[in-house]
Amino acid sequence: MEEDFENNMDQVDMTALEDRDEEDETDKASGTISAYVQERFSKASTARETEEIRWLKAYRNYRGLYGPDVQFTETEKSKIFVKVTKTKVTAAYGQITDVLLGSAKFPLTINPTTLPDGVEDTVHLETNDEIVTAEAEFEYPKVNPGETTDDFMRRLGGMKDELDPVSDKLKVGPGTSPTQVTFHPAEIAAKKMEKKIHDQLEESRAKKHLRAAAFECALFGTGLMKGPFTENKEYPKWDEEGNYTPLDQDST
Repeated sequence: MEEDFENNMDQVDMTALEDRDEEDETDKASGTISAYVQERFSKASTARETEEIRWLKAYRNYRGLYGPDVQFTETEKSKIFVKVTKTKVTAAYGQITDVLLGSAKFPLTINPTTLPDGVEDTVHLETNDEIVTAEAEFEYPKVNPGETTDDFMRRLGGMKDELDPVSDKLKVGPGTSPTQVTFHPAEIAAKKMEKKIHDQLEESRAKKHLRAAAFECALFGTGLMKGPFTENKEYPKWDEEGNYTPLDQDST
């Protein structure tokens, strides 16, 4: 085998790297990374410097503190400080809270889309027994070809249990006569979701945190609100014999 390889060595495909000059050892594309990073860092650290100086000045005025640009001698001591910023911040905070928290509920609503997906928009029910008997030979229309009754009932969302006794009389779409009752499963599902979210926000004291975020927004120009977060909460409960058996449930 070794002899065959030596005899056919000229016919073997071989590759080799070409020699490079010392001037070509540097990568021109990567050589600008350091300058690019330094430029971005400098821009990020100084972009808001003017605004931050203004914010600090306004914050000192709100707290009634003199800045480093105000100097007093050993015998001088100012006893009067006009807090102009505090007056404006308080007024702005009052206007924001009146808009956000003017109602008793947290400012968040859930509404169905124009074309709900997964939940039927509207269905109707005929209450006139004579008309129901006359239409008994017809099957209510299905949105999807080949859809079964179970598939249709699943698309009723939160109204599935309420409308299950009359599932054979339901039809897709709004009612068109005075004897037909129209239901809106998508809207009911949206309102149940809204109720669930409001309960979770109430458990996490969201209104208190929203007020704090509104105040920071008026004072600093930016307000942040974190959460809500899921945690285990103990709910007190006593049984009929008076024994304390608390409920440990997940709350948001």
